[in-house]
Amino acid sequence: MSKSESLFPVMILTVAAFVFNASEFAPIGILSSIAADLSRTESEIGFLISVYAWVVMIMSLPLMVVFSRMEYKRLMIGVLALFTASHALSGFASGYGMLMVSRVGVACSHAIFWSIATPLAVKVAPRGKKSTAMALIVAGSSVAQILGMPLCRVVGLAMGWRYTFLLLGAIAAVAMAMLCLFFPQVKNDSDFSIRHLPRIFRNQRLLMIYITIIAFVLGHFTVYSYIEPYLLNEAAMDAHIVTGVLIMFGIAGIAASFLFSAFYPGRRRLLVYASSFFLPFVICMLQFVKVSLWGTVITCIVWGTAMTLINMILQARLMKVERRATTIAMSLYSGLYNLGIGGGAAIGGYICDKSGIGAICTFGAVIALAGSAMFISQYRK
Repeated sequence: MSKSESLFPVMILTVAAFVFNASEFAPIGILSSIAADLSRTESEIGFLISVYAWVVMIMSLPLMVVFSRMEYKRLMIGVLALFTASHALSGFASGYGMLMVSRVGVACSHAIFWSIATPLAVKVAPRGKKSTAMALIVAGSSVAQILGMPLCRVVGLAMGWRYTFLLLGAIAAVAMAMLCLFFPQVKNDSDFSIRHLPRIFRNQRLLMIYITIIAFVLGHFTVYSYIEPYLLNEAAMDAHIVTGVLIMFGIAGIAASFLFSAFYPGRRRLLVYASSFFLPFVICMLQFVKVSLWGTVITCIVWGTAMTLINMILQARLMKVERRATTIAMSLYSGLYNLGIGGGAAIGGYICDKSGIGAICTFGAVIALAGSAMFISQYRK
């Protein structure tokens, strides 16, 4: 099989997607351990998630404007190098401040990676395999929840949370070596300049995508950022059972990527309506099924499936409505997605402090419901 017919370059990006998402959400799985070791509250450690997301939000567009004409392979190698070095710093952090600085470094690499990962995967994919390439990138993100975040949690419980970050840095170093050896040179043919930004901001369909994803992610992460302490304290689950539930959540993301590949765009409206209904519904139901292990597992499976489908559908729509400056439009999407992550973690932390962790489901569901209304409105015509 020739290089042009191989999916191997896409698989390298899939490995990178795995490690980036595993890193972003690693603090969620080991939040209690970090808090205990650094003598901080859970909401303070949750603030690491917020700051990380806000840095991605703020830096995505400026960094992509600066590097908008760099050859893609060189850019991706640089991104992975920064990611690896920042994780080494996390592993040896002497306190909360140093850990925060290291996470800012990771966030800057994240800002560039998720701006170019999906469009780049489509570029290097063989003819006729573009949707497969996109599904693989999303699958890498989902595997990060199946194996990545639970693995981070297992390593953190067994060896200490610092080894979690060192392990992620080591995986990133392997991905960087694979990229150097096997990834093709990919010319950056973007004709984007800063003068084109007003045109992007005048694209009403694009703006609607951005507003919709903010609402969904805010609702999702109001609850998901604190899912570990929620299951431990509200559902009274054993720590190892919590790991299993998080694995099932991630498996649902893999299933969603297959559903997307099989039914999009042919059954697009069905996917839109189903995911729009089930996301706010199951987030709300989580507070009622917590007394049942299987009820909680099923709820998390539906939750993971719905959220992954929503993300994939909106990304596919973005690449359809903005064809000229896709990487810049995707960088804005990534930044706003992380605005939602940071905002959701902050809202969830505030609710935990003021009303108790049991109240986060109601607030998260209401916010997600607003996203559902906007999502459906884009597909009524």
